[in-house]
Amino acid sequence: MKDASTSWIGLTVGQVLAQCRTPDSELSMRDEPPGKLRGVEFGCHQGDSAKRVVLEFEYHTGLFSAERTWALEIVKAQRVIRVLEE
Repeated sequence: MKDASTSWIGLTVGQVLAQCRTPDSELSMRDEPPGKLRGVEFGCHQGDSAKRVVLEFEYHTGLFSAERTWALEIVKAQRVIRVLEE
């Protein structure tokens, strides 16, 4: 994946999902190390075809989950600090 120069930095994850017309069900959580949520991956449906995108956001203790499950409203409220795309 490469860094994408895009206007999504500073938006919330939810705002980017809305622009991409991506349903919540397509969201894949990225936690490394396990339990520390640092980003999400999904297919962005802007344009003719879907492209894989990773949105990274600042980690804080509210994003830790020993069960590795996160409430969508918390995830979607995170501000994007980096965008990677294939």
